[in-house]
Amino acid sequence: MASPLKLEQEVQGKVDSFRARIAQEAEDLVSNFFPQKLSELDSQVQALRLQDLSRIRSVPVPELLAIPDPAGDGPNRDRRPRPLQVQAPGKGPVAPGGGGRLLRSNQHLVELIERVKPEIELLRDKCNTVRVWVQLLIPRVEDGNNFGVSVQEDTVDQLWAVESTATSYLRRFSTYYNTRAKLVSKIVKYPQVEDYHRTVAEVDENEYLSVRQILLHLRNQYATLHDVILKNIEKIKTPRSANTDNLY
Repeated sequence: MASPLKLEQEVQGKVDSFRARIAQEAEDLVSNFFPQKLSELDSQVQALRLQDLSRIRSVPVPELLAIPDPAGDGPNRDRRPRPLQVQAPGKGPVAPGGGGRLLRSNQHLVELIERVKPEIELLRDKCNTVRVWVQLLIPRVEDGNNFGVSVQEDTVDQLWAVESTATSYLRRFSTYYNTRAKLVSKIVKYPQVEDYHRTVAEVDENEYLSVRQILLHLRNQYATLHDVILKNIEKIKTPRSANTDNLY
C-alpha cells in the first residue's frame, strides 16, 4: 500500500489557511452577498421597463470629427468651421486632413451595457469562489455512502454552468456592436434606403431586450444558487456523516 504524501509543515499551513479563507468567503457569499445582489438586480430589472423601447431607437447622424488645426491655438488661429471634403461618388464625405465622419453608437445602450458587464464579471467571480469551496469539501473516493458526494458534485456542476453562461453573455456584446456597425456602414453608403434605418432601430431594440433578459438571468441565478446551497448545506459541508475524518 502506497504511503500518503506528506507536506512540509509550512506548506501545509499555507494550504490550510487558503482553505479556511475560501470557506469563510464562500459561506458569507451564500448567506449574505447572494440575497443582497438578488435585491439589487431585481430593482434594476424593474427600472428597465418594456414600454421604454421607443426611446431606445437611435439611428446615427454623421458628425464631423475634430481635426487638430496645424495653426495651433494661438491668437492668429483661423476659427472658422472647416467644410467637409467630398470624395468620389459612392464614398462618404471626409473631414479635412483625411479623417472621416463620426457615427456614434447608441449611447443609451452603451451606458446600459457598460453597467451590466461588471455585474456579469462579479457573478462569475463569486461563483468561482463558491465552486472551489465545495470542491475542497469533496471527500476521497470510497465505495458506498456517496449520496452527499453526489449533492456536492451537482452543486459544482451548477456553479460551473453559471460561470460558463456568464462568459457567453460577455462575448455577445461584441457581436451586437459588429452587427450594428455593418448596418450603419450601409446607411452611409445608401442613405436613401429606409429599411437600413429601420433595421438599426430593430437591432437596438432587440439588444435592449436582451440586456434586460441578461439582468433577469443574473438575478435568477443568485436566487437559485442561494436557495439550492442553503437547502443542501448539511450534505455539502458533511457529505459522509460517518466518515468525516476522511475529508481532505
